[in-house]
Amino acid sequence: MTRKLTTLLNAIGDENEPIDIQALSNLSDLNAPELAQFQIAWRGYSATRQRELLTTLLDLAENWIEYDYRAIFTWTLEDDDPIVRTLSLEGLWEHEHPQLIPRLQRLLQQDEAVDVRAAAALALGRFVYLGETGDLADEHANEACQSLWDCFHNPSEHIHVRRRALEGIAASGQPNVTRLIENALYNGDETMRVSALYAMGRNADPRWVPFLLPELGHADAAIRLEAVRALGELEARPAVPRIIQLIAVETDSEVRIEALTALGQIGGDEARQALEAATEWDDEAIVFAAEAALEELSLDDVGVFELINEVLGIDDEFELDDDLYEDPLESELRQLLDARDEWWE
Repeated sequence: MTRKLTTLLNAIGDENEPIDIQALSNLSDLNAPELAQFQIAWRGYSATRQRELLTTLLDLAENWIEYDYRAIFTWTLEDDDPIVRTLSLEGLWEHEHPQLIPRLQRLLQQDEAVDVRAAAALALGRFVYLGETGDLADEHANEACQSLWDCFHNPSEHIHVRRRALEGIAASGQPNVTRLIENALYNGDETMRVSALYAMGRNADPRWVPFLLPELGHADAAIRLEAVRALGELEARPAVPRIIQLIAVETDSEVRIEALTALGQIGGDEARQALEAATEWDDEAIVFAAEAALEELSLDDVGVFELINEVLGIDDEFELDDDLYEDPLESELRQLLDARDEWWE
């Protein structure tokens, strides 16, 4: 126990003063004795102060990779306040140890608060994704996947929790997940439809591109947002012209910024030209988003060209035209559209 930690914990309890954000670095990587000291102090804070502290720690952890508050978030996961439990789940988003899975399953199945169950579903989805990338043993990934599957098919569960379960299970390569997503798209509930579009991006299957393209013209901004986000995640090169059109006419700033981000993910000459044009806009947020997307696009291009140069043995001055090779996604999309047209005929 250091005097610095004791002083900080006492200061946090003084609600007449704002929390000293810079001093919160001292709550990172707490050892067992320090965590015990924190727990004693925590019980003396008001619910408002507890929520404020966790929200601040969450923001710091998201913006500064060197700060690690998992010891605190893991402990507050059992707090009586559902808002604290929800914040704790958000704080454990990057926690990848499978020992957390049983606790998440219990919260998903038993917690009385809808928001906590929904957050637990999203957290379990992280383990499904890790299983698909080979960073988690199949045994643990399947446990998380099964819990989400059962939750989604529970008719008595709140729609908010079920849609988060769908988003979580979307990364799974298990059979019937694609059918689950497609059925959710036509569920009739608009929030479930939004989650289905999000799930398409997480599912990483180009078969979803024909489903997503028409949604760029939907009247609901939330639908357009998730559609363009998913197209970016799928790196859908055939969607570039439609995304550029969307940027030109879109009135919702969040959708427009997400469209710029998608162009950076997809890449190509046409996307680059559109992003360069967007850097000339008067809107500061648009310019920032376009520059960030261009940076991502440039980083991707460097990696691709370095690999091509190495394999082909050509020098760095040689330039490859984007149009000299066919995008595999575009080819597959054409096949999907042709198959759909044949089925309709």
